[in-house]
Amino acid sequence: MAEGSESNNTEMAGRGGGLMHGAIYLFQVQGIKVTLNYSWLIIFVLVVWGLSAGYFPHFFPGYSIQVYWLAGVVSALFFFASILIHELSHSITAVRQGIQIPEITLFVFGGVAHIAEEPRDPMVEFKIAVVGPLASFGLALIFWIVSAAISGSVPTLVEAIFEYLAWINLALGVFNLVPGYPLDGGRIFRALVWWRTGSVTRATKWASDIGKGFAWALMLLGVLQIFAGALVGGLWLIFIGMFLRGIAATGYHQTIIRQSLEGVQVERLMVEDVISVSPSLSLEQVAQDYFLRYGHGGFPVVDNGRAVGVLSLSDLKEIPPKDRETMTVREAMRPLGPDLQIEPTESLSDALKKMTQGGIGRLLVMRGDRPVGMITKSGLLRFMEIKQVLGPFS
Repeated sequence: MAEGSESNNTEMAGRGGGLMHGAIYLFQVQGIKVTLNYSWLIIFVLVVWGLSAGYFPHFFPGYSIQVYWLAGVVSALFFFASILIHELSHSITAVRQGIQIPEITLFVFGGVAHIAEEPRDPMVEFKIAVVGPLASFGLALIFWIVSAAISGSVPTLVEAIFEYLAWINLALGVFNLVPGYPLDGGRIFRALVWWRTGSVTRATKWASDIGKGFAWALMLLGVLQIFAGALVGGLWLIFIGMFLRGIAATGYHQTIIRQSLEGVQVERLMVEDVISVSPSLSLEQVAQDYFLRYGHGGFPVVDNGRAVGVLSLSDLKEIPPKDRETMTVREAMRPLGPDLQIEPTESLSDALKKMTQGGIGRLLVMRGDRPVGMITKSGLLRFMEIKQVLGPFS
């Protein structure tokens, strides 16, 4: 349903069915992790209950309770598979346009594709946004064709499942075409305004305002439904409206901040007097004399004046305490490569993008092969918070 930018990549805690941070890891598609937020179980139960105890028995009587519940579960699973296909269409298109999508999360309001960076061109934005509704309309057509093809040759309830899936995908596609951010229609609208005006900030402001207006309309409709006696449906509309309003407002603020980061070089925010560690030290020495003493989340590893890697607290955490006496920094560090370094003249937005894509919290600032400082994600986020309050950075 919506796409979002993540400043933090979640990391898989295990393989197969391992738990994510607040979510369950399912599988990967073209390098995109698909996870299931625990809140998804709420809407899954509600959808199954609504179909099994309400929709199917009311419109298609004559079957047993067990058959209705089986039909409800099957329909709900296909419905959420449709949402996943909708999000995958966004994500695969984005990847083909050179934008990394580390993860898709299915949660209580549908699905979110975590975008490592925003499109830098209105045409790319348009392509990524428009494929979602097209995928939903395509699924609606497929389910309608299947329903028509099996009509009269299977039990009515089986045909009803495919009719429901056709209509729900059609509704999903139409809903997402509402021209308010963060819905797909809002992103399409933003791309068109961006292309027309040349200003992504103005385009995002207009799309965000429409999105907030639509969110308020949903909440008002929810209140009216509650007064009309539809408590569950009314509360659901209010929650969806609150969710959309929050993302619409956040999207505009993130765009403003991103634009401001573009014009600031890394050297303006980097820490210059960086404390480094030797690769020959034991991990226990580093834990006691560096992490506990200075309270930093990571240190560059320097050998004879040359940076060779980075050791972070997360790296140390992976090593059992009993092995820290014998293991050295060189064995546990991340060797220095292009993903761990940045030049001082690059922009803060490039630094944030690199940290987000790599799932890391710090970058070595290198001038040639010589380390001149370090920039951290916590420092960037702190700068962005100050930026919101104080305005332009000079």
